[in-house]
Amino acid sequence: MQAKSRVLSGMFAMIGLGVLAALMVGSATSCDWFRRTPTPTLILTRTPVSTPTLTPTATPTQPPVVELPPEILAARDAVLVFLRSEYPDRAPSDGIAWTGRDTTPPGVVGVSTYEFTGDIWLMTVAALSISPTQVLYEMGLDNSQTGLHWTGSLDAAHNILGSNLNVPVEVLVTREIALAYVRENYAAQAPTENLVWIGERTTPSGVVGHETCQFTSVASPAGAGRSTSGETSADDWMMTVDYDVVSPDQMLYEVDLRCTSTGFVWRGQVDAEGTVLEHR
Repeated sequence: MQAKSRVLSGMFAMIGLGVLAALMVGSATSCDWFRRTPTPTLILTRTPVSTPTLTPTATPTQPPVVELPPEILAARDAVLVFLRSEYPDRAPSDGIAWTGRDTTPPGVVGVSTYEFTGDIWLMTVAALSISPTQVLYEMGLDNSQTGLHWTGSLDAAHNILGSNLNVPVEVLVTREIALAYVRENYAAQAPTENLVWIGERTTPSGVVGHETCQFTSVASPAGAGRSTSGETSADDWMMTVDYDVVSPDQMLYEVDLRCTSTGFVWRGQVDAEGTVLEHR
């Protein structure tokens, strides 16, 4: 009996050892599985979000509208009307849009200047305050392509007081010197001071080294169109100025002044210093 109990006890011991070995093997296998199979790790990655760059958009600005004095605009329009009447083939067309601006330098008193541009034209205006009630407008017009150059003057009512097309300023000075001489020495026959002179360069095409300008007279807006003797009409006078193109200190201007109604003729020379030599 005791021997049988020891046998059974040994069998149970063997079975227990087998179960323990199996558990150990199973445990080892389970541990190996956990070691072989990594636990997945949840990694949160942050995708950078690009911040949009805001580029400031320039808001187009319109240039300030400058209101020019109405009398300046009226002077400009009066000149354009006159030029289209006198020189229809060379004057600015009536379809040109003009842009004007005030060009008066700061601190200047007694004169204001303005500028108008349109297409290929440039017009300048200088308003001179002669007195509190009297204004004189000195005008200029240039064409950048044809080389046309016009100068003139207007009174306060925008009447034309003088017009010169492609006439150099030296010739205008010569004209005034000659007229002053004739009025001083031939008062009864001379043209009156209030005539309007219309001048133009009349040099024939192709001539080089010699220039000719011609002036004709018309009655002034004031209406005084006769001399003190009442013998000559405003539109009876004509003057021509001829000169060779030489150095300024050697210029000599030949002047011919005549009145068609009376037959009066004066001829003389004006040198570079303004000295008058009369041809007798």
